[in-house]
Amino acid sequence: MDDFSLIDAEWIPVDRRGVRVEVGIRDALVHAQEIDGLALDDPLEAVAVLRQVLLPVLLDACGVPRTDDEWAQRWDAGMFDGERITEYLTEHADRFNLFSVERPFAQVAGLHTAKNETRPVSLLVPSLAAGNSVPLFSSRTESDPPRLSPAAAARALLAAHCWDTAAIKTGVVGDPQVKGGKTTGNHTGPLGQLGVVVPLGNTLFDTLMLNLLIRPAGRRPDDRPQWAGEEPAGPRWMIRPPSGLLDLLTWQSRRIRLIPQEDPTVPGGISVRQVVLAAGDRLLGSVHHLEPHTAWRQVDKPKADQPPVRPVRHQPGRAAWRGFEALLATVPAPGEKVSAPALLSQAAGLREDGILPADLALRVFTVGVQYGTQSAVIDEVTVDEIPLPVTALLRDSEVRRVVLAVADQAESLRVAANRLGDTLREAAGAGEKLPWDKGQRLGDMLVHNFTPTVRRLLAGLARHPQDAEKAELAWKVIARQVIWETVDPLLSAAGPRVFLGPHPDELFGARLAVAEISLRRTLNDVLGRDADNRRDLTAA
Repeated sequence: MDDFSLIDAEWIPVDRRGVRVEVGIRDALVHAQEIDGLALDDPLEAVAVLRQVLLPVLLDACGVPRTDDEWAQRWDAGMFDGERITEYLTEHADRFNLFSVERPFAQVAGLHTAKNETRPVSLLVPSLAAGNSVPLFSSRTESDPPRLSPAAAARALLAAHCWDTAAIKTGVVGDPQVKGGKTTGNHTGPLGQLGVVVPLGNTLFDTLMLNLLIRPAGRRPDDRPQWAGEEPAGPRWMIRPPSGLLDLLTWQSRRIRLIPQEDPTVPGGISVRQVVLAAGDRLLGSVHHLEPHTAWRQVDKPKADQPPVRPVRHQPGRAAWRGFEALLATVPAPGEKVSAPALLSQAAGLREDGILPADLALRVFTVGVQYGTQSAVIDEVTVDEIPLPVTALLRDSEVRRVVLAVADQAESLRVAANRLGDTLREAAGAGEKLPWDKGQRLGDMLVHNFTPTVRRLLAGLARHPQDAEKAELAWKVIARQVIWETVDPLLSAAGPRVFLGPHPDELFGARLAVAEISLRRTLNDVLGRDADNRRDLTAA
Protein backbone atom coordinates (compact mmCIF):
# COMPACT_ATOMS: atom_id res chain seq x y z
CA MET A 1 0.00 0.00 0.00
CA ASP A 2 1.36 3.44 -0.91
CA ASP A 3 2.47 5.78 1.86
CA PHE A 4 0.46 8.86 2.77
CA SER A 5 2.71 11.32 4.59
CA LEU A 6 0.79 14.01 6.44
CA ILE A 7 3.88 16.21 6.21
CA ASP A 8 3.62 16.92 2.49
CA ALA A 9 0.42 15.25 1.26
CA GLU A 10 -2.49 17.59 0.53
CA TRP A 11 -4.99 16.93 3.32
CA ILE A 12 -5.57 20.16 5.33
CA PRO A 13 -8.09 22.48 3.57
CA VAL A 14 -7.08 26.14 3.89
CA ASP A 15 -7.95 29.49 2.36
CA ARG A 16 -4.84 30.78 0.66
CA ARG A 17 -5.37 34.37 -0.43
CA GLY A 18 -8.99 33.71 -1.25
CA VAL A 19 -8.46 30.33 -2.92
CA ARG A 20 -9.34 27.06 -1.17
CA VAL A 21 -6.53 24.51 -1.44
CA GLU A 22 -5.27 21.53 0.55
CA VAL A 23 -1.80 21.51 2.07
CA GLY A 24 0.39 19.33 4.26
CA ILE A 25 1.73 20.11 7.73
CA ARG A 26 4.99 21.59 6.45
CA ASP A 27 3.30 23.99 4.03
CA ALA A 28 0.67 25.02 6.61
CA LEU A 29 3.29 26.01 9.20
CA VAL A 30 6.14 27.33 7.08
CA HIS A 31 3.80 29.51 4.99
CA ALA A 32 1.22 30.22 7.72
CA GLN A 33 1.55 33.97 7.16
CA GLU A 34 0.33 33.52 3.57
CA ILE A 35 -2.74 31.47 4.56
CA ASP A 36 -5.99 33.17 5.59
CA GLY A 37 -7.04 30.27 7.81
CA LEU A 38 -8.33 26.72 7.98
CA ALA A 39 -11.21 25.96 5.60
CA LEU A 40 -12.65 22.68 6.86
CA ASP A 41 -16.38 22.15 6.40
CA ASP A 42 -16.67 20.10 9.61
CA PRO A 43 -16.05 22.23 12.74
CA LEU A 44 -15.13 19.14 14.77
CA GLU A 45 -12.39 18.32 12.28
CA ALA A 46 -11.21 21.96 12.21
CA VAL A 47 -10.61 22.00 15.97
CA ALA A 48 -9.03 18.53 15.85
CA VAL A 49 -6.53 19.46 13.13
CA LEU A 50 -5.53 22.59 15.03
CA ARG A 51 -5.16 20.86 18.42
CA GLN A 52 -3.95 17.42 17.46
CA VAL A 53 -1.44 18.39 14.76
CA LEU A 54 -0.61 22.02 14.00
CA LEU A 55 -0.24 23.39 17.53
CA PRO A 56 1.71 20.47 19.01
CA VAL A 57 4.06 20.28 16.00
CA LEU A 58 4.74 24.01 16.38
CA LEU A 59 5.27 23.75 20.14
CA ASP A 60 7.49 20.69 19.94
CA ALA A 61 9.55 22.05 17.05
CA CYS A 62 9.98 25.66 18.19
CA GLY A 63 9.52 25.33 21.94
CA VAL A 64 7.00 26.71 24.40
CA PRO A 65 7.26 30.49 24.93
CA ARG A 66 8.15 31.16 28.57
CA THR A 67 7.60 34.92 28.76
CA ASP A 68 5.55 37.66 27.14
CA ASP A 69 8.72 39.00 25.54
CA GLU A 70 9.51 35.64 23.97
CA TRP A 71 5.97 35.40 22.63
CA ALA A 72 6.21 38.99 21.34
CA GLN A 73 9.44 38.24 19.45
CA ARG A 74 7.68 35.46 17.55
CA TRP A 75 4.65 37.68 16.90
CA ASP A 76 6.83 40.51 15.58
CA ALA A 77 8.71 38.09 13.30
CA GLY A 78 5.48 37.59 11.36
CA MET A 79 6.35 34.01 10.40
CA PHE A 80 7.49 30.80 12.01
CA ASP A 81 11.03 29.45 11.89
CA GLY A 82 10.73 27.39 8.71
CA GLU A 83 14.16 25.83 9.15
CA ARG A 84 13.42 24.46 12.61
CA ILE A 85 10.01 23.19 11.54
CA THR A 86 11.47 21.46 8.47
CA GLU A 87 14.25 19.86 10.55
CA TYR A 88 11.71 18.63 13.09
CA LEU A 89 9.38 17.13 10.48
CA THR A 90 12.31 15.49 8.71
CA GLU A 91 13.49 13.95 11.99
CA HIS A 92 10.01 12.58 12.74
CA ALA A 93 9.03 11.79 9.15
CA ASP A 94 8.33 8.13 9.83
CA ARG A 95 5.82 9.09 12.57
CA PHE A 96 3.50 10.98 10.18
CA ASN A 97 2.71 8.17 7.73
CA LEU A 98 -1.03 7.47 7.88
CA PHE A 99 -0.69 3.91 6.58
CA SER A 100 2.66 2.86 8.07
CA VAL A 101 2.82 -0.86 8.80
CA GLU A 102 4.86 -0.39 11.98
CA ARG A 103 3.58 2.90 13.40
CA PRO A 104 0.64 4.48 11.57
CA PHE A 105 -0.10 8.05 12.65
CA ALA A 106 -2.47 8.29 15.65
CA GLN A 107 -3.31 4.58 15.31
CA VAL A 108 -2.28 1.15 16.57
CA ALA A 109 -0.53 -1.08 14.07
CA GLY A 110 -2.23 -4.43 13.59
CA LEU A 111 -5.15 -3.60 15.89
CA HIS A 112 -7.73 -6.39 15.50
CA THR A 113 -10.52 -8.23 17.24
CA ALA A 114 -10.53 -11.90 18.09
CA LYS A 115 -12.57 -12.60 14.95
CA ASN A 116 -10.83 -10.00 12.78
CA GLU A 117 -14.05 -8.00 12.56
CA THR A 118 -14.07 -4.46 11.20
CA ARG A 119 -16.59 -1.65 11.24
CA PRO A 120 -17.57 0.85 8.54
CA VAL A 121 -15.49 4.03 8.51
CA SER A 122 -18.72 5.99 9.03
CA LEU A 123 -18.17 5.17 12.72
CA LEU A 124 -15.69 8.06 12.68
CA VAL A 125 -18.11 10.52 11.05
CA PRO A 126 -21.12 11.47 13.24
CA SER A 127 -23.20 12.71 10.29
CA LEU A 128 -23.10 9.30 8.58
CA ALA A 129 -24.98 6.10 9.33
CA ALA A 130 -23.29 3.82 11.87
CA GLY A 131 -24.89 0.97 13.79
CA ASN A 132 -28.32 2.00 15.05
CA SER A 133 -27.59 5.67 14.44
CA VAL A 134 -28.96 6.45 10.97
CA PRO A 135 -29.41 10.18 10.26
CA LEU A 136 -32.77 11.20 8.84
CA PHE A 137 -32.85 11.09 5.04
CA SER A 138 -29.40 9.45 4.93
CA SER A 139 -28.76 7.84 1.56
CA ARG A 140 -26.44 5.25 3.10
CA THR A 141 -26.71 2.39 5.57
CA GLU A 142 -24.02 0.71 7.62
CA SER A 143 -23.69 -2.00 4.97
CA ASP A 144 -22.80 0.66 2.41
CA PRO A 145 -20.04 2.78 4.00
CA PRO A 146 -18.60 5.75 2.15
CA ARG A 147 -15.24 5.76 0.46
CA LEU A 148 -13.07 8.21 2.38
CA SER A 149 -9.97 9.51 0.68
CA PRO A 150 -6.79 9.27 2.77
CA ALA A 151 -7.09 13.02 3.43
CA ALA A 152 -10.70 12.73 4.65
CA ALA A 153 -9.85 9.63 6.69
CA ALA A 154 -6.99 11.48 8.42
CA ARG A 155 -9.29 14.34 9.42
CA ALA A 156 -12.00 11.97 10.65
CA LEU A 157 -9.41 10.01 12.65
CA LEU A 158 -8.31 13.14 14.51
CA ALA A 159 -11.90 14.23 15.17
CA ALA A 160 -12.69 10.81 16.67
CA HIS A 161 -9.86 11.20 19.20
CA CYS A 162 -11.37 14.53 20.27
CA TRP A 163 -15.15 14.03 20.07
CA ASP A 164 -16.04 10.32 19.82
CA THR A 165 -19.18 9.12 21.58
CA ALA A 166 -19.22 7.14 24.83
CA ALA A 167 -20.84 4.07 23.31
CA ILE A 168 -19.67 0.52 24.00
CA LYS A 169 -16.43 -0.10 22.13
CA THR A 170 -15.26 -3.19 20.31
CA GLY A 171 -12.91 -5.40 22.33
CA VAL A 172 -9.53 -5.99 20.72
CA VAL A 173 -6.81 -8.59 21.19
CA GLY A 174 -4.21 -7.38 23.67
CA ASP A 175 -6.58 -5.32 25.80
CA PRO A 176 -6.77 -7.04 29.21
CA GLN A 177 -9.89 -5.09 30.18
CA VAL A 178 -12.11 -6.57 27.45
CA LYS A 179 -15.12 -8.48 28.75
CA GLY A 180 -17.42 -10.42 26.48
CA GLY A 181 -15.76 -9.02 23.39
CA LYS A 182 -16.38 -5.39 24.31
CA THR A 183 -15.30 -2.52 26.57
CA THR A 184 -17.85 -0.55 28.60
CA GLY A 185 -17.64 2.60 30.69
CA ASN A 186 -16.02 4.60 27.90
CA HIS A 187 -16.13 8.37 28.22
CA THR A 188 -16.69 10.71 25.30
CA GLY A 189 -13.67 12.21 23.61
CA PRO A 190 -12.05 14.83 25.89
CA LEU A 191 -13.40 17.83 23.97
CA GLY A 192 -16.96 16.50 24.14
CA GLN A 193 -17.33 17.81 27.69
CA LEU A 194 -15.99 21.29 26.94
CA GLY A 195 -17.35 24.47 25.42
CA VAL A 196 -14.44 24.91 23.03
CA VAL A 197 -13.34 28.51 22.35
CA VAL A 198 -10.63 29.07 19.72
CA PRO A 199 -9.25 32.58 19.11
CA LEU A 200 -8.77 33.37 15.42
CA GLY A 201 -6.68 36.01 13.64
CA ASN A 202 -6.34 37.44 10.14
CA THR A 203 -3.97 34.68 9.01
CA LEU A 204 -3.16 31.15 10.06
CA PHE A 205 0.05 32.54 11.57
CA ASP A 206 -1.98 34.95 13.73
CA THR A 207 -4.38 32.18 14.73
CA LEU A 208 -1.61 29.78 15.77
CA MET A 209 0.15 32.53 17.73
CA LEU A 210 -3.09 33.43 19.53
CA ASN A 211 -3.37 29.74 20.48
CA LEU A 212 0.25 29.49 21.61
CA LEU A 213 0.06 29.35 25.41
CA ILE A 214 2.84 31.03 27.39
CA ARG A 215 4.11 28.74 30.14
CA PRO A 216 6.73 30.30 32.46
CA ALA A 217 7.78 26.89 33.75
CA GLY A 218 8.28 25.58 30.22
CA ARG A 219 7.40 21.94 29.73
CA ARG A 220 8.08 18.82 31.71
CA PRO A 221 10.73 16.50 30.26
CA ASP A 222 8.17 13.71 29.87
CA ASP A 223 5.59 15.92 28.13
CA ARG A 224 5.57 15.09 24.43
CA PRO A 225 3.06 14.68 21.59
CA GLN A 226 1.78 11.17 20.91
CA TRP A 227 4.00 10.65 17.86
CA ALA A 228 7.20 11.46 19.78
CA GLY A 229 6.80 8.70 22.37
CA GLU A 230 9.53 6.09 22.50
CA GLU A 231 7.08 3.24 22.17
CA PRO A 232 4.09 3.17 19.80
CA ALA A 233 0.62 2.90 21.28
CA GLY A 234 -0.71 -0.63 21.72
CA PRO A 235 -4.14 -2.07 22.45
CA ARG A 236 -3.68 -1.55 26.19
CA TRP A 237 -5.07 1.72 27.50
CA MET A 238 -4.65 3.57 30.78
CA ILE A 239 -6.48 5.86 33.16
CA ARG A 240 -3.98 8.61 33.91
CA PRO A 241 -3.45 12.36 34.15
CA PRO A 242 -1.78 14.07 31.19
CA SER A 243 1.93 14.71 31.59
CA GLY A 244 1.58 18.21 30.14
CA LEU A 245 0.07 20.40 27.46
CA LEU A 246 1.47 18.46 24.49
CA ASP A 247 0.21 15.19 25.91
CA LEU A 248 -3.24 16.73 26.45
CA LEU A 249 -3.46 18.26 22.96
CA THR A 250 -2.65 14.93 21.29
CA TRP A 251 -4.57 12.73 23.74
CA GLN A 252 -5.32 9.29 22.30
CA SER A 253 -8.81 8.70 23.64
CA ARG A 254 -9.34 5.75 21.28
CA ARG A 255 -7.33 2.91 19.80
CA ILE A 256 -7.96 3.03 16.05
CA ARG A 257 -6.73 1.38 12.86
CA LEU A 258 -7.72 2.64 9.44
CA ILE A 259 -7.91 -0.10 6.82
CA PRO A 260 -6.93 1.25 3.40
CA GLN A 261 -7.80 -0.55 0.18
CA GLU A 262 -6.87 -0.14 -3.43
CA ASP A 263 -9.67 1.68 -5.17
CA PRO A 264 -9.31 2.69 -8.82
CA THR A 265 -12.57 4.69 -8.63
CA VAL A 266 -11.05 7.47 -6.49
CA PRO A 267 -8.16 9.88 -7.13
CA GLY A 268 -4.93 8.42 -5.83
CA GLY A 269 -6.22 4.88 -6.03
CA ILE A 270 -6.65 4.41 -2.25
CA SER A 271 -9.75 4.71 -0.08
CA VAL A 272 -10.76 3.81 3.47
CA ARG A 273 -14.10 2.09 4.04
CA GLN A 274 -13.43 -0.01 7.13
CA VAL A 275 -11.94 0.72 10.54
CA VAL A 276 -11.22 -0.87 13.90
CA LEU A 277 -12.15 1.42 16.80
CA ALA A 278 -11.61 0.42 20.43
CA ALA A 279 -11.29 1.98 23.89
CA GLY A 280 -8.43 4.38 24.52
CA ASP A 281 -6.83 6.34 27.33
CA ARG A 282 -9.08 8.02 29.90
CA LEU A 283 -8.23 11.30 31.61
CA LEU A 284 -7.75 11.13 35.37
CA GLY A 285 -8.66 14.19 37.41
CA SER A 286 -9.25 17.75 36.26
CA VAL A 287 -7.21 19.34 33.48
CA HIS A 288 -8.20 22.94 34.21
CA HIS A 289 -4.57 23.87 34.89
CA LEU A 290 -3.62 22.75 31.35
CA GLU A 291 -6.69 23.10 29.12
CA PRO A 292 -6.52 26.42 27.19
CA HIS A 293 -9.68 26.20 25.06
CA THR A 294 -12.62 26.47 27.47
CA ALA A 295 -14.00 28.74 30.18
CA TRP A 296 -14.40 27.38 33.72
CA ARG A 297 -17.06 27.76 36.40
CA GLN A 298 -16.41 27.23 40.10
CA VAL A 299 -18.27 24.41 41.83
CA ASP A 300 -19.95 25.70 44.97
CA LYS A 301 -19.50 22.60 47.10
CA PRO A 302 -17.36 20.05 45.26
CA LYS A 303 -17.29 16.55 46.62
CA ALA A 304 -14.02 15.03 47.78
CA ASP A 305 -13.43 13.32 44.42
CA GLN A 306 -14.57 16.29 42.28
CA PRO A 307 -12.44 19.14 40.90
CA PRO A 308 -13.10 22.69 42.14
CA VAL A 309 -14.18 23.84 38.66
CA ARG A 310 -16.08 22.47 35.71
CA PRO A 311 -15.96 23.54 32.06
CA VAL A 312 -18.55 25.99 30.74
CA ARG A 313 -20.39 24.27 27.90
CA HIS A 314 -22.15 26.00 25.02
CA GLN A 315 -25.94 25.87 25.02
CA PRO A 316 -27.47 24.58 21.77
CA GLY A 317 -29.08 27.32 19.71
CA ARG A 318 -27.49 30.11 21.73
CA ALA A 319 -25.34 32.65 19.86
CA ALA A 320 -21.79 32.99 21.17
CA TRP A 321 -22.22 36.69 21.98
CA ARG A 322 -24.79 35.81 24.62
CA GLY A 323 -21.98 34.10 26.57
CA PHE A 324 -19.81 37.19 27.01
CA GLU A 325 -19.90 36.74 30.78
CA ALA A 326 -17.58 33.74 30.41
CA LEU A 327 -15.55 34.98 27.43
CA LEU A 328 -14.65 38.29 29.07
CA ALA A 329 -13.92 37.05 32.61
CA THR A 330 -10.19 37.39 31.93
CA VAL A 331 -9.44 38.84 35.37
CA PRO A 332 -12.23 37.50 37.61
CA ALA A 333 -13.24 39.89 40.37
CA PRO A 334 -13.86 38.63 43.93
CA GLY A 335 -17.10 36.69 44.01
CA GLU A 336 -17.16 35.89 40.30
CA LYS A 337 -17.49 32.19 39.64
CA VAL A 338 -16.54 32.12 35.96
CA SER A 339 -13.08 32.48 34.43
CA ALA A 340 -12.38 32.99 30.73
CA PRO A 341 -10.44 30.51 28.59
CA ALA A 342 -6.72 30.77 29.35
CA LEU A 343 -5.93 31.95 25.83
CA LEU A 344 -8.32 34.91 26.09
CA SER A 345 -6.88 35.82 29.49
CA GLN A 346 -3.43 35.66 27.92
CA ALA A 347 -4.55 37.89 25.05
CA ALA A 348 -5.83 40.41 27.60
CA GLY A 349 -2.41 40.55 29.23
CA LEU A 350 -0.66 40.91 25.87
CA ARG A 351 -2.98 43.77 24.95
CA GLU A 352 -2.44 45.47 28.31
CA ASP A 353 1.33 45.29 27.74
CA GLY A 354 0.92 46.83 24.29
CA ILE A 355 2.05 43.69 22.46
CA LEU A 356 -1.28 43.13 20.73
CA PRO A 357 -2.67 46.21 18.93
CA ALA A 358 -6.00 47.71 20.01
CA ASP A 359 -7.47 47.22 16.53
CA LEU A 360 -6.44 43.55 16.24
CA ALA A 361 -8.98 41.65 14.10
CA LEU A 362 -9.66 39.04 16.80
CA ARG A 363 -12.48 36.54 16.35
CA VAL A 364 -13.57 33.61 18.47
CA PHE A 365 -14.70 30.29 17.07
CA THR A 366 -16.94 28.32 19.44
CA VAL A 367 -17.76 24.63 19.11
CA GLY A 368 -19.68 22.30 21.39
CA VAL A 369 -21.29 18.89 21.15
CA GLN A 370 -24.54 17.76 22.71
CA TYR A 371 -24.73 14.00 23.13
CA GLY A 372 -27.90 11.97 23.51
CA THR A 373 -28.97 8.56 24.88
CA GLN A 374 -26.21 7.92 27.42
CA SER A 375 -23.76 9.92 25.27
CA ALA A 376 -23.81 7.12 22.68
CA VAL A 377 -24.85 9.43 19.83
CA ILE A 378 -24.22 13.03 18.86
CA ASP A 379 -27.52 14.93 18.85
CA GLU A 380 -26.30 18.39 17.95
CA VAL A 381 -23.14 20.36 17.18
CA THR A 382 -23.18 24.00 18.26
CA VAL A 383 -20.97 26.28 16.16
CA ASP A 384 -20.51 30.04 16.01
CA GLU A 385 -17.91 32.63 15.10
CA ILE A 386 -18.02 36.26 16.22
CA PRO A 387 -15.74 39.30 16.17
CA LEU A 388 -14.32 40.10 19.61
CA PRO A 389 -12.70 43.51 20.22
CA VAL A 390 -9.41 42.73 21.95
CA THR A 391 -9.90 45.83 24.12
CA ALA A 392 -13.04 44.22 25.54
CA LEU A 393 -10.79 41.67 27.29
CA LEU A 394 -9.42 44.38 29.58
CA ARG A 395 -11.15 44.59 32.96
CA ASP A 396 -11.62 48.37 33.10
CA SER A 397 -12.13 49.18 29.42
CA GLU A 398 -15.13 51.11 28.15
CA VAL A 399 -15.47 48.61 25.30
CA ARG A 400 -15.87 45.76 27.76
CA ARG A 401 -18.55 47.68 29.65
CA VAL A 402 -20.48 48.33 26.45
CA VAL A 403 -20.23 44.75 25.21
CA LEU A 404 -21.44 43.33 28.52
CA ALA A 405 -24.22 45.94 28.66
CA VAL A 406 -25.44 44.98 25.19
CA ALA A 407 -25.55 41.29 26.11
CA ASP A 408 -27.37 42.06 29.37
CA GLN A 409 -29.89 44.37 27.69
CA ALA A 410 -30.56 41.84 24.93
CA GLU A 411 -31.28 39.21 27.58
CA SER A 412 -33.70 41.52 29.39
CA LEU A 413 -35.50 42.23 26.10
CA ARG A 414 -35.65 38.52 25.31
CA VAL A 415 -37.42 37.92 28.61
CA ALA A 416 -39.77 40.84 27.93
CA ALA A 417 -40.63 39.49 24.47
CA ASN A 418 -41.38 36.07 25.94
CA ARG A 419 -43.60 37.71 28.55
CA LEU A 420 -45.45 39.56 25.77
CA GLY A 421 -45.99 36.32 23.91
CA ASP A 422 -47.26 34.59 27.04
CA THR A 423 -49.69 37.42 27.78
CA LEU A 424 -51.09 37.40 24.23
CA ARG A 425 -51.41 33.64 24.39
CA GLU A 426 -53.35 33.89 27.64
CA ALA A 427 -55.51 36.70 26.24
CA ALA A 428 -56.44 34.52 23.27
CA GLY A 429 -57.56 31.78 25.65
CA ALA A 430 -54.78 29.42 24.60
CA GLY A 431 -54.18 28.28 28.15
CA GLU A 432 -50.85 27.97 29.92
CA LYS A 433 -47.57 29.55 28.92
CA LEU A 434 -45.61 27.96 26.09
CA PRO A 435 -43.07 25.55 27.66
CA TRP A 436 -39.50 26.81 27.35
CA ASP A 437 -38.40 23.68 25.45
CA LYS A 438 -41.32 23.51 23.00
CA GLY A 439 -42.25 25.66 20.04
CA GLN A 440 -40.61 28.89 18.94
CA ARG A 441 -40.73 31.54 21.61
CA LEU A 442 -40.89 35.21 20.67
CA GLY A 443 -37.78 36.03 22.69
CA ASP A 444 -35.69 33.49 20.79
CA MET A 445 -36.84 35.04 17.51
CA LEU A 446 -35.87 38.46 18.84
CA VAL A 447 -32.36 37.34 19.81
CA HIS A 448 -31.93 35.81 16.36
CA ASN A 449 -32.89 39.18 14.85
CA PHE A 450 -30.49 40.99 17.20
CA THR A 451 -27.49 38.89 16.12
CA PRO A 452 -26.59 40.75 12.86
CA THR A 453 -26.69 44.06 14.72
CA VAL A 454 -24.50 42.75 17.53
CA ARG A 455 -21.99 41.35 15.03
CA ARG A 456 -21.75 44.73 13.31
CA LEU A 457 -21.32 46.45 16.65
CA LEU A 458 -18.50 44.09 17.66
CA ALA A 459 -16.74 44.46 14.34
CA GLY A 460 -17.02 48.25 14.58
CA LEU A 461 -15.66 48.29 18.14
CA ALA A 462 -12.72 46.13 17.05
CA ARG A 463 -11.77 48.69 14.41
CA HIS A 464 -12.66 51.81 16.42
CA PRO A 465 -12.51 51.04 20.17
CA GLN A 466 -12.49 54.78 20.92
CA ASP A 467 -16.11 55.00 19.70
CA ALA A 468 -17.58 52.79 22.42
CA GLU A 469 -20.07 55.36 23.72
CA LYS A 470 -21.35 56.18 20.22
CA ALA A 471 -21.69 52.44 19.48
CA GLU A 472 -23.77 51.96 22.63
CA LEU A 473 -26.17 54.73 21.64
CA ALA A 474 -26.50 53.30 18.13
CA TRP A 475 -27.28 49.89 19.62
CA LYS A 476 -30.09 51.30 21.75
CA VAL A 477 -31.72 52.98 18.76
CA ILE A 478 -31.42 49.93 16.50
CA ALA A 479 -32.44 47.47 19.24
CA ARG A 480 -35.69 49.36 19.73
CA GLN A 481 -36.36 49.19 15.97
CA VAL A 482 -35.60 45.48 15.87
CA ILE A 483 -37.90 44.60 18.76
CA TRP A 484 -40.85 46.42 17.19
CA GLU A 485 -40.15 44.83 13.82
CA THR A 486 -40.25 41.48 15.62
CA VAL A 487 -43.41 41.95 17.68
CA ASP A 488 -45.49 44.16 15.36
CA PRO A 489 -46.66 41.28 13.12
CA LEU A 490 -47.90 39.46 16.20
CA LEU A 491 -49.69 42.53 17.53
CA SER A 492 -51.22 43.33 14.15
CA ALA A 493 -52.55 39.78 13.77
CA ALA A 494 -54.27 39.81 17.16
CA GLY A 495 -57.96 38.97 16.98
CA PRO A 496 -60.87 40.70 18.79
CA ARG A 497 -60.66 38.34 21.71
CA VAL A 498 -57.07 39.39 22.40
CA PHE A 499 -58.16 43.03 22.68
CA LEU A 500 -60.63 42.23 25.45
CA GLY A 501 -58.95 39.21 26.99
CA PRO A 502 -60.66 36.25 28.67
CA HIS A 503 -61.70 38.44 31.64
CA PRO A 504 -62.82 41.88 30.32
CA ASP A 505 -63.88 43.05 33.79
CA GLU A 506 -60.32 42.78 35.16
CA LEU A 507 -58.52 46.12 34.76
CA PHE A 508 -55.07 44.59 34.46
CA GLY A 509 -56.06 41.22 33.05
CA ALA A 510 -54.35 39.61 30.09
CA ARG A 511 -55.13 41.64 26.96
CA LEU A 512 -53.25 43.27 24.09
CA ALA A 513 -53.09 46.76 25.64
CA VAL A 514 -51.65 45.44 28.91
CA ALA A 515 -49.05 43.39 27.04
CA GLU A 516 -47.97 46.34 24.88
CA ILE A 517 -47.77 48.77 27.81
CA SER A 518 -45.61 46.32 29.73
CA LEU A 519 -43.25 45.95 26.78
CA ARG A 520 -42.93 49.73 26.33
CA ARG A 521 -42.16 50.14 30.01
CA THR A 522 -39.42 47.51 29.80
CA LEU A 523 -37.97 49.12 26.68
CA ASN A 524 -37.69 52.47 28.46
CA ASP A 525 -36.20 50.86 31.57
CA VAL A 526 -33.61 48.86 29.60
CA LEU A 527 -32.77 51.14 26.67
CA GLY A 528 -33.83 54.58 27.85
CA ARG A 529 -36.31 56.74 25.97
CA ASP A 530 -35.99 56.57 22.21
CA ALA A 531 -36.11 60.34 21.64
CA ASP A 532 -33.28 60.91 24.13
CA ASN A 533 -31.14 58.20 22.55
CA ARG A 534 -31.62 59.59 19.05
CA ARG A 535 -30.77 63.12 20.22
CA ASP A 536 -27.61 61.91 22.00
CA LEU A 537 -26.55 59.86 18.96
CA THR A 538 -26.98 62.88 16.67
CA ALA A 539 -24.92 65.01 19.05
CA ALA A 540 -22.18 62.34 19.18
